[in-house]
Amino acid sequence: MIMTTIQSIKKLLVSGIAALTLVAVVACSGTGDPATTPSESATTLETTTSQISTLTRSEIEDSSNADVSTQNGAVIDTDSSADSGNSEVEPIQAAFDEDSDSGPMGDAPPEPDVITPAVEVVELTPAQIVEAQSLHLANVYEDAVQSVVFIVARTSRGVGSGSGFVWDDEGHIVTNYHVIQNSSELTVKFFNGREYRADVVAFDPNADLAVIKLIDVEHELVPITIGDSSDLRPGEMAIAIGNPFSNEFTMTTGIVSAVSRTLNSGFSSYSIPAVVQTDAAINPGNSGGPLLDMNGAVIGVNTQISSDSYQNSGVGFAVPVDLVKRVVPSLIKNGVHNYSLMGISGEPVDIDVRGRANVPSDVTGAIVMSVESGSAADNAGLRGDSGERTLNGGLLNWDGDIIVSINSVPMKSMDDLIAYLALNTAPGEDIVVGVFRDGVEIALAMTLGSRPSIS
Repeated sequence: MIMTTIQSIKKLLVSGIAALTLVAVVACSGTGDPATTPSESATTLETTTSQISTLTRSEIEDSSNADVSTQNGAVIDTDSSADSGNSEVEPIQAAFDEDSDSGPMGDAPPEPDVITPAVEVVELTPAQIVEAQSLHLANVYEDAVQSVVFIVARTSRGVGSGSGFVWDDEGHIVTNYHVIQNSSELTVKFFNGREYRADVVAFDPNADLAVIKLIDVEHELVPITIGDSSDLRPGEMAIAIGNPFSNEFTMTTGIVSAVSRTLNSGFSSYSIPAVVQTDAAINPGNSGGPLLDMNGAVIGVNTQISSDSYQNSGVGFAVPVDLVKRVVPSLIKNGVHNYSLMGISGEPVDIDVRGRANVPSDVTGAIVMSVESGSAADNAGLRGDSGERTLNGGLLNWDGDIIVSINSVPMKSMDDLIAYLALNTAPGEDIVVGVFRDGVEIALAMTLGSRPSIS
């Protein structure tokens, strides 16, 4: 009887241990109390294992019938084939150890996929395009016209008129030299009706530019926006605002017809470089007014037209604003603008020159015809044509140096050379001239001189 009771107690103890082990497994698998942490589960498992290890096989009867005990699907291994001297039982491994989730375990939710919004394409009708262009031009006019002026010049020969624009808030106005030439009195009128007298500050006949200054200004001046002419391309929009035939504050539009023209100013033996050609209507009275780009920035100062009738024929010319940006500050500060000078005369290397001078087809630039004695070119060792000079031109040998570059910038023609010197150099500046001579290219160092002044 006593033996039977002891066996019952042993069986009950084994069942209790199995139940505790099952709790440990469930806790580790995450199906138990959600507040239980992994460390707490590990503690429970260790405790249960310790309890099992304290039992000896001698205390458990019929262990051969208890190799495997199961309860609610949990399996406890009590292999009787183990060494009876070893009372330790190996820990039970949780089933999920091999199938653990390798994904992120943090609290932050995964970031959603970034979705790029579709670009909405709006198609405009022809009428809407025309309307938008009209509105844009109207806005350009309203902004720019505040800076454009109508100039009336009185001379001993009569009264003339032209255009100009506000350069700064100090009252300086830019116009053409020929608008104010020999004037005894200048009147300047704004779009808002205000009129002022003005004095001549300085002028530059080489570029047909002049600066005048308003007297006793009584309203806020709006300087015009100054643009850039170096990157202009034929086909871009061009807008002229001026006073043709005394029709005040007139706007005309067109395109840039050509760039890099060379134009005689009419007041100097030197040409205006990099001139902008346009088909925007320019007539007498537009002289000195601004030529604008599509955004209302000045790209040139309207100066001449090409016409037999002295009226617009679709060919107008403007002094490039890049030259204006060099000349006008000099006129305001010093009363004069000095241009650099090489001291040569030359011609472009065209097909005729190429044949006469036996020049390879890939050589471009300006062939030097003559070199002024004592000039910068003469001091640098530049050579002109060696032929005899007579009143009728003499006999040319076509052996002068060919200038192919300045400061490593290629020169394609004589116009390029004139433009580079005017827009990029100053008197006294040191440059390097690339020269094609006797079939090879050499480099000559040169210190530029200065053009003689024009009174």
